[in-house]
Amino acid sequence: MQRIILRDEISLEDIAIDSITSLFERDQPGCFKNILEPFNSWQPPIKTEEEALFFLTKLVQKRAEQYISHLLRESDPLFSKLADSVNYLLKKYSYRKTSYFGTIFIINSETENISGKTIPIEEFEKLPAELFTGKKNLLQNIFLYLNSETSYASAIPFNSLIHKLKELNTALYNISESTTEQNDNIEINSIVAQALNKTIQKLDDTYISKEKLSMDEGEKFRKALMDISRDIKDGGVNPGLYKYLLAHIQALDEETYKQKYHNILEYLLKVLKQNIADELVQ
Repeated sequence: MQRIILRDEISLEDIAIDSITSLFERDQPGCFKNILEPFNSWQPPIKTEEEALFFLTKLVQKRAEQYISHLLRESDPLFSKLADSVNYLLKKYSYRKTSYFGTIFIINSETENISGKTIPIEEFEKLPAELFTGKKNLLQNIFLYLNSETSYASAIPFNSLIHKLKELNTALYNISESTTEQNDNIEINSIVAQALNKTIQKLDDTYISKEKLSMDEGEKFRKALMDISRDIKDGGVNPGLYKYLLAHIQALDEETYKQKYHNILEYLLKVLKQNIADELVQ
């Protein structure tokens, strides 16, 4: 999350506001539909001001979690892939996600509520690396360690887990009902490099060889794609793609970029992300 804030030059306040803006959109009669509908369906029914405040707090927490998760997925295809794999494990081995003081945690499906102090992010990052290299027993091993070696509650912070897996270059490979044996580790550098090579080949075949871009322009695009691939490995792509070309075409103004290059670079970024996703499941 900190990387997104630094890279996109936004603040926590910006994220907080953006995450709940949709709650205050009015429908045709002028009602706050996105608040009214969950309010009316809340169980047990809300009768007091304290219950209403609790409901509103939970609703805001959920929207903030969804928005942050969306930001992380959009900015980092590797995070998205790992998150999907962990979500599969939750369904397969009877775990579920719950919100606790604004953080998403993984708990046993039989656990009603989190009780006790949860593990701080900085402490979670210090857990032994061998806990995160397993396959089917990944979550079980972490829960066992939390219960036997720490005094923290039996709850795993979801986003911290994904970041830990990524940091260790650990992939949950393509976990599915029909696939049970794959390598425990995937070299991220190798994956991104192969995906980049395929994307550059697409650049050559679609734009340079057909003279939609000159050789010199093509070289600038190659360098921009290399910069983008490095950012993907480091945590995510700057949404201002213009900056990637500006680094190699010094006199490029934004208007020229929008007219001549934006659609091409945006398309090649989609190709790069798809190539990375394809490499991950091979």
